[in-house]
Amino acid sequence: MQRVLLVLCAIAGFAPAIASAEMSCAALGSYLATQPNLSQFVPPPPAAQVPVPFTALVPATPTPPNAARCEAKFIYSARGGPASGYAVGQNQRIGIVVGFPLNTLDGGSGAVQGAWNGKVRNIGGGGLQGNLSSITAATNTGYVGSNTDTGHPTGSPAFAVIQDTHELNYGTLDDFLVESIHQQYKWALALTKVYYGTAATRNYWDGCSTGGREGLSMALNFGEDFDGFLTGAPANFHTRLQVATVWPFWVQKELTGAATLTQAKMNAANASAVVACDAQDGLTDGILGDPRACTYDATNNICGRLSAPATNCLTPQEAEAVNRIWDGPRNDHGLRIWFPFGRGANAGVTNSPPFGGPGGSLGIFTWSHRDLNFDFTSEPLALFDDETKLATRVVAPYSDIISTDLRRAKKGGAKILMWHGGADQLIPWRQSVHYYREAAERYDGFKSVQTWFRFFLAPGVTHCGGGAGPQPQALFDTMVNWVETGTAPDSIMSQNATLGARPMCPYPQTAIYNGSGDAKLFASWHCGGNIETRANACMDRVVKYQHETGGRLEDAESCKRDDDDRDGHHEGHDDDKHHDRD
Repeated sequence: MQRVLLVLCAIAGFAPAIASAEMSCAALGSYLATQPNLSQFVPPPPAAQVPVPFTALVPATPTPPNAARCEAKFIYSARGGPASGYAVGQNQRIGIVVGFPLNTLDGGSGAVQGAWNGKVRNIGGGGLQGNLSSITAATNTGYVGSNTDTGHPTGSPAFAVIQDTHELNYGTLDDFLVESIHQQYKWALALTKVYYGTAATRNYWDGCSTGGREGLSMALNFGEDFDGFLTGAPANFHTRLQVATVWPFWVQKELTGAATLTQAKMNAANASAVVACDAQDGLTDGILGDPRACTYDATNNICGRLSAPATNCLTPQEAEAVNRIWDGPRNDHGLRIWFPFGRGANAGVTNSPPFGGPGGSLGIFTWSHRDLNFDFTSEPLALFDDETKLATRVVAPYSDIISTDLRRAKKGGAKILMWHGGADQLIPWRQSVHYYREAAERYDGFKSVQTWFRFFLAPGVTHCGGGAGPQPQALFDTMVNWVETGTAPDSIMSQNATLGARPMCPYPQTAIYNGSGDAKLFASWHCGGNIETRANACMDRVVKYQHETGGRLEDAESCKRDDDDRDGHHEGHDDDKHHDRD
């Protein structure tokens, strides 16, 4: 989605010094104090509400092992009030932190290859952010690092609603979606030149989850300003992601009549599915290479059946709920609304992931009703489709990054490396496949798009890392190497102590065991095949509501439209027409 509101991209009043010599960390603080639109950063509660100095020298520490750095923190504010989409009396407040490996004036190696490597590594956030994250992953490896609180001091959904008038706070939503990240990297680049006396040679993005969404947002809106992007498990389809997140809660409540489907029972059902489908990818190793191929039926886990586990078996109603959770959100006519977490991903079935507010993760729908007190945890499943339509109409234009029009990044020569764990329990991995498929369609197929944009699936890996699968190794360094040597990654090392090493492969290829040799050795595997089959593409079809006009949410031309003939009853329902093209 290109910016749809408050396209105020200029850094109002920004006046960086014409740098020709280094500036000490203390002098940098004095410099920041003179800049328009900047004020001292005030930590969010529960910390003491005391402004911190603009800059501070942070000494090296042995535990955790952190290099010394100069750290700048400040609040940027260039607009406010209803004319800019905020509440009456409210001003923009974007918190930003920038960390610098020490220059020679502060005891470091300065603007030469050494302590500072001449590059900037902008770090993404998580969840609804609302705080400043550590930038030591950058500064410890020689990069200038930056991060933003995304324009509000709390991780609660409350920042997006003006409760007094029951309106969306378009100002803070715009800051959350685009402007805070824009200011983050612009200030990082500008202050790098001031502190070191020379400009950065490279500008990179590094983020997962919300940080992955932020990376796609920057590639879409300001791609020419970056050299490369690492985007993991991007939460770019924010509205539909939340629909998928709350689906398990509503399904189990509707079908079981109470919260009897515990997390332990759901985990046991997933474990049974993994055992049943494990060998489908050619090796029995405890992970699913492509969970879409697994069709294990949860009724096998009904208590009393020989196939049921000894503990945490299911009632018939719970088994039906598990099957519907695995299938994912569908509308009143059986058409897919969004992707499931699927078999092998231990997604929450109550109110746990990922955001707070009334009803836990359900709090995100207070945005669509523009009422922080709205709580629909008692609503029936029959209203789920209506709630989804409302959210996609009211919220999605201001919270989602769905466009694959990445021409600014492509023309600027940037590389995009996107990855997603195949057992992600917070963001369905199939939405990243969906986005990459759309990008391939826009840019003349997978072979063409892979020259500058590659997607890697990590089987068995949970949200942004962890899980039973081999863990991705050196993802950021792999992206940097692609940018700086021109060598595209044909595979990426993944490994853990149990399964050893094997490749992650550029989609639509998958890791294939050679059939002989130690399966724990990288050399016993190769990338090949094509899991972008017609069956998989058709399985991933997503309904598009009539009011949605930006970006294709499905491509049904190559699919047999079985569900179009299902009872014939969805023809003529305006909000549910299944459009093939925009």
